[in-house]
Amino acid sequence: MTNLIPQKFLYVFCFALSGTAAAGIAVALATLLSADPKGPDAHGQAVALVACAGLAGTCLTLAAGAATDAE
Repeated sequence: MTNLIPQKFLYVFCFALSGTAAAGIAVALATLLSADPKGPDAHGQAVALVACAGLAGTCLTLAAGAATDAE
């Protein structure tokens, strides 16, 4: 059976997609937090913002590592 999608491409695609989605969510959370910085959900939004930014950085770093990994 032939391999239609190489495993390296699949890893890079999945990590890059996850990182981009997490970065988009982080931007949305930052927008919500800047609209009402002293609201009742501000602390939860700040924690979620830091978590999403960390997840985005991690996923994009893994995508770059998978893309440059030697075969």
